[in-house]
Amino acid sequence: MALRGPQENLGVANGQILESLCEGSAANGVEPHTVESTDSDPAKAESTSPPADAPASVAGPTPVSQPKSWASLFHDSKPSSSSPVASVETKYSPPATSPLVSEKQAEVKEGLVPVSEDPVAIKIAELLENVTLIHKPVSLQPRGLINKGNWCYINATLQALVACPPMYHLMKFIPLYSKVQRPCTSTPMIDSFVRLMNEFTNMPVPPKPRQALGDKIVRDIRPGAAFEPTYIYRLLTVIKSSLSEKGRQEDAEEYLGFILNGLHEEMLNLKKLLSPNNEKLTVSNGPKSHLENEEEQEEPGEGSEDEWEQVGPRNKTSVTRQADFVQTPITGIFGGHIRSVVYQQSSKESATLQPFFTLQLDIQSDKIRTVQDALESLVARESVQGYTTKTKQEVEISRRVTLEKLPPVLVLHLKRFVYEKTGGCQKLIKNIEYPVDLEISKELLSPGVKNKNFKCHRTYRLFAVVYHHGSSATGGHYTTDVFQIGLNGWLRIDDQTVKVINQYQVVKPTADRTAYLLYYRRVDLL
Repeated sequence: MALRGPQENLGVANGQILESLCEGSAANGVEPHTVESTDSDPAKAESTSPPADAPASVAGPTPVSQPKSWASLFHDSKPSSSSPVASVETKYSPPATSPLVSEKQAEVKEGLVPVSEDPVAIKIAELLENVTLIHKPVSLQPRGLINKGNWCYINATLQALVACPPMYHLMKFIPLYSKVQRPCTSTPMIDSFVRLMNEFTNMPVPPKPRQALGDKIVRDIRPGAAFEPTYIYRLLTVIKSSLSEKGRQEDAEEYLGFILNGLHEEMLNLKKLLSPNNEKLTVSNGPKSHLENEEEQEEPGEGSEDEWEQVGPRNKTSVTRQADFVQTPITGIFGGHIRSVVYQQSSKESATLQPFFTLQLDIQSDKIRTVQDALESLVARESVQGYTTKTKQEVEISRRVTLEKLPPVLVLHLKRFVYEKTGGCQKLIKNIEYPVDLEISKELLSPGVKNKNFKCHRTYRLFAVVYHHGSSATGGHYTTDVFQIGLNGWLRIDDQTVKVINQYQVVKPTADRTAYLLYYRRVDLL
């Protein structure tokens, strides 16, 4: 959903552990990657000189309108020696110049390149093909994020993702390459998030504090130095996105979709290197943020999809369609499926399986006061008006959505911004109650999976909340609350400000801020 206005906005998160070659810790407050530019404008590419030990390019002069090196957007500084980063030896080196070698052959490729021209891509592809997602929580020293522009919607989202163990460990599993090791890249988003996770260092989990009966436990934590993730902000211009359109209001849920779909697509392109003849990998198949129109969902023959007949309860048959959706580590963390069934008199049920990264919850009805109410409303059977057949005859149909597959990390989007015919885009300021422990009842699941999910597989625990502040849909501010395992409690992060709060403050309604995105982890994976 697009919001419009001049002010700043939005944020998100999730977690797991990969004990890899890049584990380690640095001294508190040490910034592994110092951002050399303080300019927060993502549209300005950094101009860096080639390293002294790099061979000079024999290519022709670069046009003035182009940045000298897009790679400098992601490798504008070297990590400090104390950083817990992965070091990787690469055998790739540019060919030496020779009178017998043409200029084109001798040119050192730099910047953004197709995956087929990225010599390091195959190594990352092989790593991701064999990765095991680890959900064990990790205690990280918190760090605020400096906001010199309208980046609160990005900062809030980044803090939620850093707090997500599987996401953190996945990115730590991928090596952090220097510009010398990797002068060109086909994975700018992966590179940036690997670098982001390396900005955070491990912090030992303290023993539980002892207290005399009746004494109040005072908890505190010392954050590391705040930093400005300019390389993350620049992704909006490096990767074509509607989010970078001038005058467009920033939205944390849209930005989360931009990140997850972008990482998924880059990993999909890496898979093509390992399976070049797999036609399914040519399908762009990232989940949509919002459900498509019913007419679009139910038209067969569009795109690449599988179709089969399924026998359900009481021997009822239905035709089920599922668009090709290739799994990546990102879908392994955040990816779920909903089942949308269309009922039409004198016809077989028609079902479509649709992937999602965030579960969209409509909260507009006065009857919806809790997350549970919103989930029940999501799966309620509804009539679809104005549905016509190919012969233009209007038919009476109904539709029901159920949950087919639950992800390890469930992100709930409370749809607070709605369009009204008279007033344009408006914000729903109503309070929606949400629990720390959320059980997805069997009634919300598809018939075929109801009895296959044990209670522990459908019970979740809250670990991050992204809030929208203000009453306007065209402005406001974003902050995030995250659960910190080292503290065994909650932190409130407002850009570069980090402070300790209690659990009651996380779920307590307030007039100035409303929960917008809820991040849950499955309890059997904690």
